[in-house]
Amino acid sequence: MIDWREELAQRGLGVSDLTPKIASRIDGLDLAEPWDDGLTAALRTACAERVVLLFRGQQALPPAGFLAFARRFGDRFDLHSQRHYCLDDHHEIFVVGNAEESGKRVGASRVGLNWHTDHYHLPEPGLFTFLHALVVPPEAGETRYANGLAAYEALPTDKRAAIDGLDVRHSRATLFKALFPEANEEALAAERAKMPDVVHPLVRHHPELGRDGLYLGGEWGSEIVASDPNEASRLYADLLNHLIAPEFVYEHHWQPGDVLMSDNRCSMHRATEWDESAHQRRLHRIILIDDAPPVAGRAAA
Repeated sequence: MIDWREELAQRGLGVSDLTPKIASRIDGLDLAEPWDDGLTAALRTACAERVVLLFRGQQALPPAGFLAFARRFGDRFDLHSQRHYCLDDHHEIFVVGNAEESGKRVGASRVGLNWHTDHYHLPEPGLFTFLHALVVPPEAGETRYANGLAAYEALPTDKRAAIDGLDVRHSRATLFKALFPEANEEALAAERAKMPDVVHPLVRHHPELGRDGLYLGGEWGSEIVASDPNEASRLYADLLNHLIAPEFVYEHHWQPGDVLMSDNRCSMHRATEWDESAHQRRLHRIILIDDAPPVAGRAAA
């Protein structure tokens, strides 16, 4: 595996770990500038290991440049069904927040206000997610990330043995209703038909790291498959509470121009509320779709 810290240091880039177990800041890189495949590979490995990478000072990065940056890591982009919240010239870019233009809402404000992994409800879920902050409130509106690899490895041996082999059912219809309360029954029915429930392993093998991690999906619309629904619900809640314990979590306080890149394969994240009556928040989001479905833990053993 690439020694990404050494690779970045040789290129004169700074690396600062933001917490011991999750998130690193990369300094000295203009995301609009061209670079070689070696740097792309190092950043990909860095994101896999650290879950979250922060690039500050990208205020001048235009939508086309933001999309070109994301394209370095893959070409299977999410095209959101709510196309009116996407940029007209770049449908791959979805607007998150309560931003308005000419008195009209152009962003989805409730997106992300729950612990989730992007597109966990799809057979091939999210790979990397990219967020570019354009307008942020002076306080609140943070985004929190949790490292499912570190959380799984911290579980007692008997707990890991008990959950290995379990599955989680994920419902897009349940999630959609929570994210878009303004949607009518026709829209909900269309989502159900287009995206039926999927089942993924609770413990997921990370193919690039060769490690296992918790893959809970999302607290809106995910449930562990078990004969006793009440027991399954308690187990899910226990594992979620463990995953979002402070030692596994990074809370990002946004600044205009920030770009965050995150690995969805063994992690969760959550936006936090802000005073929407007083402040606007606008983030541009790109999601790359994974090219392989989640595989159960210790798949390589």
